[in-house]
Amino acid sequence: GYRLETLWRAYIASFVLNLPHTNALIRCLENDPRLRQACGFSPSLPLPHRRTFNRFVRRLARHLRLVQDCFAALTDELKELLPDLGETVAIDSTPVRSHSNPKKATDPKAGWCVAHSNQVPSKDGKKWSWGYKVHMVADAKYGLPLAFFITKGNRNDAPELLNLIEFGKREYEWFHPAVAIADRGYDSRQNNEELWHKHGIIPIINIKRAPNAALYKGIYTKQGVPTCLGMVPMEFVRTEAGHHLYRCRQEGCQLKDSLSGGVTHCDTVFRQDPLEDIRLFGIIRRDSPKWRELYGQRQAVERLFKTVKESRRLERHCVRGRRYVPLHAIMTFLTYQATALVRVRAGAVDAMRWMVRKVA
Repeated sequence: GYRLETLWRAYIASFVLNLPHTNALIRCLENDPRLRQACGFSPSLPLPHRRTFNRFVRRLARHLRLVQDCFAALTDELKELLPDLGETVAIDSTPVRSHSNPKKATDPKAGWCVAHSNQVPSKDGKKWSWGYKVHMVADAKYGLPLAFFITKGNRNDAPELLNLIEFGKREYEWFHPAVAIADRGYDSRQNNEELWHKHGIIPIINIKRAPNAALYKGIYTKQGVPTCLGMVPMEFVRTEAGHHLYRCRQEGCQLKDSLSGGVTHCDTVFRQDPLEDIRLFGIIRRDSPKWRELYGQRQAVERLFKTVKESRRLERHCVRGRRYVPLHAIMTFLTYQATALVRVRAGAVDAMRWMVRKVA
């Protein structure tokens, strides 16, 4: 006896108001006549029962593609208002718990996932949860979600980087990033080389620690800087014809074969071709200020995850299962995107990433 549009508006309101479950939504509707009116409920008729909302959510979960299309349509509108949206993207993942007991196997499609946090009292700073994982590619400049999908919590991040890029290209005709930024969890030779050679995207991916925590291939530092005969990192001179030119430092080095142990110049000169090993050298030099500046923009996707968990109930829910957790995640980012679109239309571009009021 209730219109689908009315239930849809109320369901959206539960995410915007960060309500943890259906009972909280019903109480909020009972106490706020303006919210009831905005959703479309008649003041003379009783509100829907909890089971009515639950039946609506179950029905909606069978049409995830339609909800995903709503998110994509909002993103397309933002692209029209923000022409540089999607030029520089940041990639990361975050765990989403399942409202289930792993010991009783009430959600067999979930898996154990781990997150690192300074607030966790354990020695290694790891926090384990039973659930799923959201893999996200977000705009690094505006902090907006662009494309995402959900996997089991124990899914490794690295293989999903290229899948995210392919998924984004299927969703949007305009999705052709110039730069992709990710942490060392996505570091691999395949990811770096396919991003550049197949998609024309400059990879800015932090490299994993070397086994000896010092040199790669015996002659390079972690930043891809070659070392001279004295095993001292060389200094960058210039880039010419696509090659990076390095030389031994002006103050000299201590040669390994020196019997006297004195400091002298070894006069080592090295020409580095980035395409020989994109993972180690980088299309943009790893030891350059430009690389560090771009990598610092990776925090945009981390801020996005933190915001939706605090203000868009990503972690506040009572759902489980391979169908309902993805619906919950899509609704989280859909309402986030809708709020951002409203603020961009109002000319408040700087305020669009703040979904909660800032305290002075």
